[in-house]
Amino acid sequence: MISTPLMNIAGTTPIEDPEYRYKMPRLMGKVEGRGNGIKTAIPNIVLVAQSLHRSPGEVTKFFGCDLGAQTTWTEETERAIVNGAHTTQTLQEKLSIYIEKFVLCPSCKLPETSYKIKNEIIYHQCVACGAREPVDMQHKLTTFILKNHKLEKKKNAKNKDKKTKSESNDTAEKKKKKKKDKSEMTEEEKAERKRKKKEKAELKKQQEADAGGNSTHNGSNHDSDEIEDDDDDDDDEEIQDDASAMDAAVSGLHSKIMNDNPTADELVSEVRAVQTFCALPRNERAFLLLAALYYEDTERLLSPPKSADKQVLIALLKECGANGLICGLEKIATVTNSLLAPKFPILLKFLYDADVLEEQQLLQWYKAEPNRDIDLPEAVSDSDHSALLKATLPFIKWLEEADEEDDDDDDDDDDDD
Repeated sequence: MISTPLMNIAGTTPIEDPEYRYKMPRLMGKVEGRGNGIKTAIPNIVLVAQSLHRSPGEVTKFFGCDLGAQTTWTEETERAIVNGAHTTQTLQEKLSIYIEKFVLCPSCKLPETSYKIKNEIIYHQCVACGAREPVDMQHKLTTFILKNHKLEKKKNAKNKDKKTKSESNDTAEKKKKKKKDKSEMTEEEKAERKRKKKEKAELKKQQEADAGGNSTHNGSNHDSDEIEDDDDDDDDEEIQDDASAMDAAVSGLHSKIMNDNPTADELVSEVRAVQTFCALPRNERAFLLLAALYYEDTERLLSPPKSADKQVLIALLKECGANGLICGLEKIATVTNSLLAPKFPILLKFLYDADVLEEQQLLQWYKAEPNRDIDLPEAVSDSDHSALLKATLPFIKWLEEADEEDDDDDDDDDDDD
């Protein structure tokens, strides 16, 4: 076991308090090899990672991300390698940055966090203060953390299946053994067993009669119903949480529009931050801003967009793409105000006339299968989407005919030349 002096667990701001309770070993770097094969080994990476409650592979990978070097972590030999020659001081400085970004709670600054991952967003869940804050999702290490999380999830599911199968085999083995033991009984043992079974059945029948019927049976059903109800409650609670988060996000964005008079680009940046902070799916970005922009006045979409609205719509188009923008409008027309659904082609026509959406973008949205991960929100059902496509068909045909006429006109001009 490698023994090294202890130091306070701190981020980019050192903590000099000798009584500070959170300690870790000082990082050790050891340069090996020479020339093109030079590398730096970290002999005590496991001890450091354990002190931070993080995996050695993750800490090693961070060095690679921040130093721009290839890294290797071998779990069997517990050996961490960073390509290139790096001093212990450099590695310790990089470790402080890692602690600041991925270990310390952003609220209380204590190293009492674990990762909570929802909708591909990584959060610090702090045991000390209870805060739940997002990590910097722009950092390259987040890709590694998400990938490892998925692998761990699959591994746990596989182990669970194996355990279930093993338990099932054990039960079958016990039944087989019991059956075998029964076949080896003498006639007297069989008669005694039968008598005890009969007495037990009569006793049970008497207890049920005293209790007023099948109380035991009903009780067991009640227990299973409670378990099922608990599962349903968990699902309902999660749906309610998402709905509350959505309402709060829309309300906050609307307040910002009314009070701060932000530019279109500032609004798009804000909606990106709000979506991340509220742990909402990426495909809700367009809807969030549209719902805030046309807050309690979605009928405005059935008229030419004002200059300020048009700027926001164009900025949103750049952020989410044409499909994302139209899919956000789909949710407005089917969930927020269903009266807009039959008038959806009118809404699109106004955006087309205002040069917000182009002909090819509209045709592509109509013909392409919607991407639910990126564009189409979950609240828009397949039947709702199909109904909007059906209502929009005459408008799409008009666009295609107009396109054909333009092509014919171009051909005529070429002939005249």
